[in-house]
Amino acid sequence: MPTLHTAQAIAYALPRLFFSHRASTPHSRDMPAALPQDVFERVIDLITDRETLCSCALTCRQWLPASRYNLFYRTSIAGRTAFDALVSIRSAPHIASALENIHSLQLWEDKERPWLHLFPLIFSPRYLRRTFFLTLGEYIWDTYPLPRSFFLVCTQFDSVTTLKLSDGNFYSFSEFRKVVCAFKRLSRLFVDNVGWRISSRCTQYSSSSPLPHLQLLWFNPARKGAAEPLIEWLLRTPSMGTLSDVQIREEDGNDLPAIQSLANRLGSNLVHFQLSLRFWTRGASFITHTYAGHSTGDLADNRVGLSNNPSLRTLHIRDIDAESGQYLPYLLGQLSPSNLMHLTLYLRIPGLAELETLKALWAEVAGILSRDDFLPLQMVTIWLLKVPPSSVTTIPNLVDEIRNWMPVLDARSVLRVTPWMFLAN
Repeated sequence: MPTLHTAQAIAYALPRLFFSHRASTPHSRDMPAALPQDVFERVIDLITDRETLCSCALTCRQWLPASRYNLFYRTSIAGRTAFDALVSIRSAPHIASALENIHSLQLWEDKERPWLHLFPLIFSPRYLRRTFFLTLGEYIWDTYPLPRSFFLVCTQFDSVTTLKLSDGNFYSFSEFRKVVCAFKRLSRLFVDNVGWRISSRCTQYSSSSPLPHLQLLWFNPARKGAAEPLIEWLLRTPSMGTLSDVQIREEDGNDLPAIQSLANRLGSNLVHFQLSLRFWTRGASFITHTYAGHSTGDLADNRVGLSNNPSLRTLHIRDIDAESGQYLPYLLGQLSPSNLMHLTLYLRIPGLAELETLKALWAEVAGILSRDDFLPLQMVTIWLLKVPPSSVTTIPNLVDEIRNWMPVLDARSVLRVTPWMFLAN
């Protein structure tokens, strides 16, 4: 692991590399006596290890500003002890100035000694004037509801435009909504493994409360049925005119009508979207029509489809297997792909039978993606999340076989077929 020796080596090597050229350069007298400050700063910006950054800060005065900036750029406070220590030194001049370098701040609750509700009361925006990304995690606000002062103070954090709520619980959906609305300039919202004890809906919202103008929403609920009240509320906010990037992890088929309503309402505003094919088509069924001696399939469930979203540029389709894959041609065929540039498919192929089933289906998929209206498509990425055992086929052979399923597309677009990280068979 890099230590103080690493920083000293950098400090020693850079000037030597620079000045070693002076002896063989006829115009060496015109060269500067030291490296420009921006060269040091560029080198320090490339360092990600915090221990090395601490060493760089102690190396010399010239390296201190850039080292301190990178040390504090992303700051995480985990536990009551760390919070109390920071509170005790926050007013020191060199600490107060360093806190202004915080751009991304992660705050993790201490379940034994809760403190997260105190943070905005003690650290005013005066200390965190450049913080744009705020993470609140592992909170237990279902047990200890937030005081009214928390929401009032959070409205003063005008610099926060991105909020991530992670691994926590609210007492009610109303509390969740108040936290989101407290940050007036919020445009990006990440919600990961979050739930609420009471999810009762409110048909009316106070006109005096600020409503979000979200551009991005990534939502991974902790419990089933959590997406429906969230979407029902969002449909009443100005976010319907600004939201363009949506990823909602479905945990319950009952959420699907609400998600489809959101996609329909966003219409041409929707640019980036992610869906689970297994959940998206749950309960759907095919109706077979015969026309001119040919049979064609259609879906009886009208909630499935993205035909009302002609501005889609990126689309991620998860949970494609032998069963859900039968609906993939229909979903792709109903797209309005005039702006679609990136398509990502996530395949699960546990055995040889599933491989043969998907291979048969893929002829139709390849035919759809090779149509002229898909010409804007620049890249297709296929992630292999599950593969057959090595006794059936190896991963390299499987990758080559899937590429051969769509030779026309491979010649026209960038086609990537790759196993998921650390996947082995």
